[in-house]
Amino acid sequence: MSSNSNDLVLFLGHCHPMLVHLPIGTLVLLGILELMATLPRFKDVAQNKRVVLVFSAVGLAVAVACGWLLAESGGYDIQLLRWHRLTGFGVAGGCVLTLLLSEVNRRLAYRVSLLATLVILLVAGHFGSGLTHGRDFLTRYAPAPLRALFGEPSRPKTSHTMAADLMQRQIFMDVVQPILEQRCSRCHGPEKQKGELRVDNLAALRQGGQGGPALVAGKAAESLMIRRLLLPLSQDDHMPPEGKPQPTSAEIGLLEWWINAGAPETQIVGDLKPDADIVRMLKTDTRGITE
Repeated sequence: MSSNSNDLVLFLGHCHPMLVHLPIGTLVLLGILELMATLPRFKDVAQNKRVVLVFSAVGLAVAVACGWLLAESGGYDIQLLRWHRLTGFGVAGGCVLTLLLSEVNRRLAYRVSLLATLVILLVAGHFGSGLTHGRDFLTRYAPAPLRALFGEPSRPKTSHTMAADLMQRQIFMDVVQPILEQRCSRCHGPEKQKGELRVDNLAALRQGGQGGPALVAGKAAESLMIRRLLLPLSQDDHMPPEGKPQPTSAEIGLLEWWINAGAPETQIVGDLKPDADIVRMLKTDTRGITE
């Protein structure tokens, strides 16, 4: 495939997130209207359901096609992508079936089909958010009982007692990894690997992606990860991309310090003899400390 053709595929694929939300919104609106129509006062509010369903079906067909092209760019978790595709097709197919049942005046079957389509839509949306933001996007900040219901581990609690003992923190697990997890892993983690890069473990960082190793031990200034972080926000190669949460100066400083120290994995902070500036940064960044 030529470069121009590939660019066109990516352009159309990137339209998927924009195009998919409008037919989703109209389907949800139709569900609300049909619920209201069960009340005598609002019995006629869903009279234009045919228009809504035709619009939704066409919009979903276009969005599904663009989503298929987007998947060609690669870097997505295969299992999540497969389920998102299946449920996406299910939503589009359910919309068409709902339209047909409406046309033949099968009122009960029409409403059951609409309800089933909305349920599949919810599942498809969950898988889609997992592809983009990570598997735990929905449950990341959920209350503990709800996280347990979904089989998610409890979130670590910050301990002020341990925060005082900075020197005993493990440099990679307690300092570096939490920064990378919050700032980078949604695009470069287990579920999604843009540019074939993963940052969720040190071996993957050293291996790097399409641009080469993400870090050069002992040389932060030559490490691709640091160079991308320090680029102006307006440049395309800046990471994280514009619009995503950006790392603080303390976080970047800690990453540079760790790389310049040789990018160790198992040493504790005290082994690296941090100076006063690094200690200040460590006190600023306490996310890695757990009970």
